[in-house]
Amino acid sequence: MATIIFADDTGRYAGPDYEKRPLGGTESSVIQCARELARRGHVVTVYSNCDAPVLDRGVSWLPLNTPTRPETCDLFIACHQPRLFGFVRRPRRLAVWVLWPVSQLKHYKKLWPMWRHRPIPVLMSLYQAQTYSPFLPRTRPRIVLPLGLPDDVRGQAPLASAPPRRAIFASNPQRNLRRLVEIWAQSILPRVPDAVLDVYGLNGVTTHEETWKQWEGTLLPAGLPADIKASVRLHQPLSRADLIRTMRGSRVMLYLGHKAEAFCLSVAEAQALGVPAVVAPLTVLPERVIDGLSGFVRADPGEFAGCAVELLTDDTLWRRQHEAALRHQQGINWSEYAGRLESALLGDRFPIYRSVTALPPGSQNATGL
Repeated sequence: MATIIFADDTGRYAGPDYEKRPLGGTESSVIQCARELARRGHVVTVYSNCDAPVLDRGVSWLPLNTPTRPETCDLFIACHQPRLFGFVRRPRRLAVWVLWPVSQLKHYKKLWPMWRHRPIPVLMSLYQAQTYSPFLPRTRPRIVLPLGLPDDVRGQAPLASAPPRRAIFASNPQRNLRRLVEIWAQSILPRVPDAVLDVYGLNGVTTHEETWKQWEGTLLPAGLPADIKASVRLHQPLSRADLIRTMRGSRVMLYLGHKAEAFCLSVAEAQALGVPAVVAPLTVLPERVIDGLSGFVRADPGEFAGCAVELLTDDTLWRRQHEAALRHQQGINWSEYAGRLESALLGDRFPIYRSVTALPPGSQNATGL
């Protein structure tokens, strides 16, 4: 049993929020990982921007602005931000969980604490490993461990019949939604006139019409005809259970990606649910979709649109990619993720007073660099 402390200053949340409201990938990942480490018998505490102390499934949640900071622990995991490294004064081992693009760590204000503290980086993708700056300390190991996927999206049975012609976008609308809607209007809808693009991820709006008024010309294209606007249906955020049902009933996920993408849980979860995806070859997305098997990775807008049209209209193609996604895109669950993290950072082969040089043999999908 080890004492493990997380610190995360991204959003205002605590463990119980996972079941109550939509959360970003960072927040949901911290909750899931902390719960699994606690389930494995460790004493786990998370400091976040929560409003008050709360105990959730064996994990203690405390406000990050607490006046009394912990003196030590066996393992301190700072979530991405080097400014958090000194939160625990004398941890036996310090790791930085890089949940955002790794390029941000080379900012001049972050280089000094990275060199001073020399944390063990825990990365989420090969893309992060490939873009890890040579100006950062070459701490060993640099662990590449894809995020776990929750049990509620894994292990689904194949659908009996193809869903209706509905595509889904379920990410931050700032991540190229406008360009996606332009491609939809110009090259997809004219070839599949009864198709619908469902958009989730818009906060603070009440109706489809109000959303268009608020975002037209910024996050959404300006001047589209009424029939095209009607085909792009803008929704309020759903509860997690409702979003999973909606995603499962979608025929294809469409996503162009964004430079800020570091793992892309929305595509990973859609693939685990058996939803084929058409994505652009940007940042980490080629790691989330098996091109030609569970979806398509296409840079050219015309080819991107053509693949979307095929999946919306060809039941045989959809069936083949749907079943392939269910077979090959289940990822690992959070229990396995916690076990691999535990082995890498707390295992008997790697005493916590000494530097780690490699991951245990046989750790598939996790690489010590």
